[in-house]
Amino acid sequence: MNRLEELIRKLNFKKATLAYIVISGILLLLCLLSIAYVSRDKISMAIDYQRVSDTFVKEGVTDRLRTQLQKLASDSKDINNVVVLDKNNTIVFKTNNNLISDKTRLQLIPYGVGSGYLQDSSNPDQLYKVVKEENMILNKDYIPNDQQAWQAIEDELTYETDFNSKKVYLLNYLMDRSTQSKVLMIRTANPIPYAERLLEITGALLGLIMAIYWIGLALWVYKNAGRRKLNASLWGLLILITNLVGFIVYLIYKQNNRTCYKCGALQSRFNAFCSHCGTEIKESCDHCKAMISKEDNYCSRCGSKVDRFLGGNEK
Repeated sequence: MNRLEELIRKLNFKKATLAYIVISGILLLLCLLSIAYVSRDKISMAIDYQRVSDTFVKEGVTDRLRTQLQKLASDSKDINNVVVLDKNNTIVFKTNNNLISDKTRLQLIPYGVGSGYLQDSSNPDQLYKVVKEENMILNKDYIPNDQQAWQAIEDELTYETDFNSKKVYLLNYLMDRSTQSKVLMIRTANPIPYAERLLEITGALLGLIMAIYWIGLALWVYKNAGRRKLNASLWGLLILITNLVGFIVYLIYKQNNRTCYKCGALQSRFNAFCSHCGTEIKESCDHCKAMISKEDNYCSRCGSKVDRFLGGNEK
């Protein structure tokens, strides 16, 4: 225990805190950059999709929109088809022919009540899981491997007896309510490589950073309380249990008391002498007799200059 206390007393918390912030920042940045790198295709797809959405809302179905849709489909490995439908669900534009082939109409109907899936009325073996725009990147189907993704979908439709014969795709769609035209983006849930492992590493790193912060704050208070001649073990344990709440209480406690300028011990503001070394820590004003501290140059009550004499010499 004595060796541990000696180590804590010798520890330079300013340098340790700086190193902690720099190293933690670098490690977290590396994790984020790694996640962004392996997710670059999904991020690029989301950006292109947002551009398509903006153009569709502002201009409708135009040549510019068709060009953007063609780029969206060609740049992403996940997209099987991009289809534009008019109000009668007639296909007016499409990219690729992976699923749609030579169809001229595409009629999607709900598959089950509240299931979140749609079904092609002319091809009941294909299901489309509707995905909101904000979930394009952080979709749960992108995180696990292929087997886990398929199992998750299977669990959602476990009540279907003919589910094994169906193929499930992800579907994003835009709709112009004034013209009833729609843009459908049909894609496959290809998991992001190493995404699950990177998320595990990032979570473990965040846990480690939080643990170091939690223990480090308790150690700093332990050291600081020891310098102030307080019960260091008690304050350190309080911070270890309550963390920030206890730290605020400690700061308030220090603020409401005074520190002996000679030995550093924390004293009650009403003490005239230090209870640890006996040094006088309060004086009285010669003019109004109000209590003043050793550091005061003027009286806080009457404003008179404080004159201090020791052996006949002003000090």
